[in-house]
Amino acid sequence: MTAKRNLFSVVVVAGLFFAIILAGVIGNVRTGNLIVLPIVFTTIAICGLGIWLGHFRVRVLLRDRTPDRIIAHYHRSVRRIPHADAAAAYLSAMAATFFGQFDRAREELDRVNWNETTAMYRGHRLYALSTLALLEETDYPKALQLAREARELEKTPGGGLQLIDDIIHLIAEGNASPETIARLDRTARKQQGLMPGMCAWALALHSKRNNQPDAAGEYKDLLRLAVPYCAPLRQNVIDGS
Repeated sequence: MTAKRNLFSVVVVAGLFFAIILAGVIGNVRTGNLIVLPIVFTTIAICGLGIWLGHFRVRVLLRDRTPDRIIAHYHRSVRRIPHADAAAAYLSAMAATFFGQFDRAREELDRVNWNETTAMYRGHRLYALSTLALLEETDYPKALQLAREARELEKTPGGGLQLIDDIIHLIAEGNASPETIARLDRTARKQQGLMPGMCAWALALHSKRNNQPDAAGEYKDLLRLAVPYCAPLRQNVIDGS
C-alpha cells in the first residue's frame, strides 16, 4: 500500500504540474506570446534526455564485471525516500545475488533492522532471500516457501515484485501461464535495469527445459546484453540445467 500511495502521489503531482504548464502555454498562445513554446519544448526535451541518460547509465553499470558501481548507484538513488536503507538493501542484495556475490548480498540485508520497516519491505527481503535460494543453493522448495511468505506480506505484488514472483515460480516449478510468459518476455526485451536480465534468465532456462534451443539461445543473448557477468552465465546455470 505504501508503494501505491507513493506512486499515486507522484502521478497526482506530475498531473497538476503538466496541467499548470498546459494552461500557461494555452494562455500565452491566445495572447500571441509564442516565445513560450520553444521554452516549454526545450524543457520537456531536457527532462526526457535526463530520463534516457539515467536508464543508459544503469545499463552501462550492469555490464561491469562486479556489482560495485550498480550497488553504489542504488544507494545514492533511493536515499531520499522513506525507509531508504531497506530499499537500498533490497536492490543491492538482488544485484549482488545476480552477480554471484552471495555473501555480499546477505551483508547488505543484514545492515537493516527489518523489524523497524514496513511489511512491504519485509516482503522485499524475503524475495531477495528467495532469489538467493535459487542461485546459491538451487533449493527450489525453499525459494517457493520464501516467495509465498513474501507474497503474503506484500498482499498484492505489483510491478517489479510481480516479475520477481513470476521468475521464482517459473524456475522452481517449471511451468507458467501464457500471460506470465508474455509478461516476462516483454520485460526481457526492454534491456533497462536488472529486471530484464533476470526475466531473460528465467525464460532461457524455461526454454532449455522445454527443448526449445532457438528460444533459449535468444533469451541467453538478451541476458548477455543486459548483465554479461551475471552468475547464471558464469556458472553455466542455463546450459547445465
